[in-house]
Amino acid sequence: MAAVPGEKSFSLTSTQLRNLDAHKYSASGRSILEWPLQYFWNWLVQYVPLTVAPNTLTITGLAINILSSVILFLYTPHAVESAPSWVYFQCAIGFFVYQALDAIDGKQARRTNSASPLGELFDHGCDAVSLSFVGLAVPCAMQLGTLSHYLYAFYIGTLVVFYCAHWRVYICGVLEFGRLDVTEAQLLMMGAFCISGIWGPEAWTTELIGSLHIDVRALLLLITVGAVVVSVGQSIQVVFEGGQGKNGATIADTSVLSPSIPILMVLGLTHYIYGTSPDRIMQTQPLVPGLLLGFVFAKLSINLVVAHMSKSALILFDGVLLAPFGVVLNIYIGTPLPEFYITTLAMVYACFTLVTTSALTCQQICEHMGIYCFKLGKRKAE
Repeated sequence: MAAVPGEKSFSLTSTQLRNLDAHKYSASGRSILEWPLQYFWNWLVQYVPLTVAPNTLTITGLAINILSSVILFLYTPHAVESAPSWVYFQCAIGFFVYQALDAIDGKQARRTNSASPLGELFDHGCDAVSLSFVGLAVPCAMQLGTLSHYLYAFYIGTLVVFYCAHWRVYICGVLEFGRLDVTEAQLLMMGAFCISGIWGPEAWTTELIGSLHIDVRALLLLITVGAVVVSVGQSIQVVFEGGQGKNGATIADTSVLSPSIPILMVLGLTHYIYGTSPDRIMQTQPLVPGLLLGFVFAKLSINLVVAHMSKSALILFDGVLLAPFGVVLNIYIGTPLPEFYITTLAMVYACFTLVTTSALTCQQICEHMGIYCFKLGKRKAE
C-alpha cells in the first residue's frame, strides 16, 4: 500500500492484527436503567433473522439516526428556528431505534456465533459517529443557537465524556459502566426531543428561578458540566492509579497521559476559532463547525479504540487535525478565503477522512480474519 498522509490511522501492522486476534471484550458494572431494558432487548433480538449480520444491525441504526438528525438540521440550520412537532418526534424515534439496534448487535453475534473484535470496533466507531450528529441535534431541538456558549458546552461536553471513557479503557483494559451512564444519557436526549415535540422548543426557556433568570437550559448546562467534571475526574484518578501495563503504563505500555494530547489540540484549536473568528462562524453557523468538530472527535475516539484493542501506541497527530488547523490558519492570516467556505471544506475533509480510513481499517481486519463485515460466514480462500 502506498504511503499517504495519515496512513498509520488505518493501516494496521501485523503486530496490531495479531493483538486484535487475541483481544477479548471486557466490561464491568451496569447502569440503573440498563437491566430493565435488557428484557426488551432480549425479546427484540428473537425477531431478527439468523441470516442478518450483527454489523448490519449497527449500521442500519446509525443510518436511521443520522437521517433523523439531518432532517432536524434542515429545519433548524442556525439552531434558533422552530421545527414542526413531527420533526422532534422522529428524532426521538430514530435515536431509540439506534439504541435498540446497537444494544442487540452483540446478542445477534452470539446467536449466530459470529462475535469478533471487528464487531466491537465497529460498534464503538458507530457510537462515535452517532454522537457527532445526535449531540448536535439536541441543542438544535432546544434552540441553543441563541446561547452559543450553552450549545458548545453541551456538545463538546458529550464528546469529551465519550473520549474520556475510552481513555480509561486504554489505561486499565476494562470498560466500566457507572450507575448513571450512557443508557440514561440516551434516554434523557430522547426525552429532550419529546419535550420539544409536545410543548415546542420554547419550553426550554421556562425560568426556574425568575429572580436570577435561570431557565431550564441553565440546568442542562449544569448537568453537562457536572458529567464532564466527573468523567475527567475519573480519568485523572485512573491516571494516578496507573494502568495495566509496565510500571503503571497503558495496556500498550505507553504513557497514560498520551491520549490527552489529541484532545487538548482539538480543544485549543476550537477555542481559537470561537474567540477570534471575524465572522463569528461558530456562533452564527453552528452546524458546519459543529459537525467538523464532531467528525474530528469521532476519528480521534476511533483511534483510541483501535489502540486499546490492538495494544498499540495511540496516533497522537492524526491527519484529521488538519481540518480545524486549516480553519485556524485562514483566520490567523486574515481570512483570505470566506470563513463559511473554508469551514465547510474542512468539515467535508474531516468526514471524508473519517469514513475512508474507517472503511479501510474494517477491510483490512476482515481480510486478516477471513470474515465479512456485513455478511455472515467465512471468506473463501483466494
